[in-house]
Amino acid sequence: MKNKLFIITIFLTLLGNASNAENFNYDYIEFKVGTTNSDATEKEIYAVASKSINENISFRGGLYYYTGDWTTSSNYREQVGKGFYLDSVYNAGITSNTDLVISAGYSFYSIEASSRQISGVISSNTNTNVDTNIYHASIGIRQKILDTIEMEAHYRGIDVEKSTSSITQGNLILMNKLSKNTSIGIDYSWNINSSDFNRTVLFLRRKF
Repeated sequence: MKNKLFIITIFLTLLGNASNAENFNYDYIEFKVGTTNSDATEKEIYAVASKSINENISFRGGLYYYTGDWTTSSNYREQVGKGFYLDSVYNAGITSNTDLVISAGYSFYSIEASSRQISGVISSNTNTNVDTNIYHASIGIRQKILDTIEMEAHYRGIDVEKSTSSITQGNLILMNKLSKNTSIGIDYSWNINSSDFNRTVLFLRRKF
């Protein structure tokens, strides 16, 4: 997967002479809050920035933080995660209202997890730290539906280091423009294979 991402990144750079749709901006900052249907990742916070280097190539990066807790029949578990990601993004206009969007990137996250055994009273504690590298790539479209409304649809592949199988996801984004430079939106992702996992994120975007 790492070799594939390197090849995709080079390919995106070479495609930098194509034209993009007239209506889209790839220079922005975002603040996101979200949740998933997993108790281990109940609350998420993201800070994201995207910067274009020409009409077709941009780089996007972000920091994120999440927490979760859950109880089994004999244990109370909680975890805190934090990390960052970096993406290279290629976009090209299919029509004046539609962009093809291809991206490839790397993500790192670190988890601090604790488990407390419960049997009438708390009897033991266990702490675990895990660091993980993730490589991902996606292809999709960005569509202007109305003057103030945009939609994105993406198919994403994810390779988690030391995992025996890759993950594929679907992703839908709907965004509404509040003013010339400010928009709000909802970002929803779901697993196509592997275990069931759904993520819902609300975001505020400010372009520059």
